[in-house]
Amino acid sequence: MKWLNRFTTLNFVLLLALAISVSGCGTPLSGLSPIQPVHNIAKAKMEQSANPNAEVIVPAVPSEVLAKPVLDKHGMETVGFRIGKARDANMEALTYIFAFGEYAHADDQWSNFLNDWTEAKNQIELGTGEDRKVVDVILMSDYPQLFDVQSRQPILTKTVDGITVSIAYWRRPDLDRKYNRGNAFSPFYETEALHQGDKTDVFYVKITNNRSENIIFNVKECSIVDQGENIYNGMDYDDLKERFTYMARATGLYVTNGLEIARRILIEKRMQIVEKQVGKRRTGIPPGESAEGFLPFVQTKLNALELKVILPIEKAPPPGAAQRYQTIDFEFPFTHDRGIRVAQPSPKRY
Repeated sequence: MKWLNRFTTLNFVLLLALAISVSGCGTPLSGLSPIQPVHNIAKAKMEQSANPNAEVIVPAVPSEVLAKPVLDKHGMETVGFRIGKARDANMEALTYIFAFGEYAHADDQWSNFLNDWTEAKNQIELGTGEDRKVVDVILMSDYPQLFDVQSRQPILTKTVDGITVSIAYWRRPDLDRKYNRGNAFSPFYETEALHQGDKTDVFYVKITNNRSENIIFNVKECSIVDQGENIYNGMDYDDLKERFTYMARATGLYVTNGLEIARRILIEKRMQIVEKQVGKRRTGIPPGESAEGFLPFVQTKLNALELKVILPIEKAPPPGAAQRYQTIDFEFPFTHDRGIRVAQPSPKRY
């Protein structure tokens, strides 16, 4: 009988703990984003604590002796990084996510940090043997004012060779709330009956060109790659227009108005023509200017876990120079959660 009482008490305690944990979970799955920036360090530490033998890299900062003084000077902290295999730690690039206090973001703060970070980065990468690392740095911020269309999700920013790219994911319910209303379908409107390959994952992207030459950007060359090497291509205005033909109820004025919205909010439609060639016009960004807007991709598969968003940007050579065009692949790490994806609300009109 005592054994039964103890068993009953134990069950009660476990149920009470479960109730408290559930009540404290905060936002339900339906309110979360299925695609989020790369793993948080705390999550990786929990994984390593549960399985000490797991090959998970959990450094606070890369080459702490060299990096920490620069981080401390600018009030930055490591908030996330790309989890990798320990055996590959010194043989491939490690992507670190930094942030200013409370995720505050300012262009001048980021620029000042990068000026000092360049020297530390060179010392880290010139190390020898086990100390040598190729370090990729990204800023995570919670600063919706960075974009014309303010983001509800964390923003990742990366700067290479005078080009700064910022990117944030947009949930379908947020897109519906903003654009799928009145007498217009959202350009990203979809029904649940659509095949996965006909649905979209949408990001908002801002590109700033601080170089002295044009840069060229083509959304059709952008892609998302998951851990299984599946590739999800970027979609342009014509792709979105074609999608409407797959939905029998998407016709008439609602489609016309939705496509008009697309012309105003897609990044491809908000960039200038910077080069004219025979039978071809190339869009991009002139020196000292920025362009921003939505960039849709084919929706990722449900079994995707690790995502890499790749945005190739082509640098034009100086006028009269004999150099070739060079392409920089801006890569941003994200994670995908199947449970959150399945829990997302159904498409809705407002």
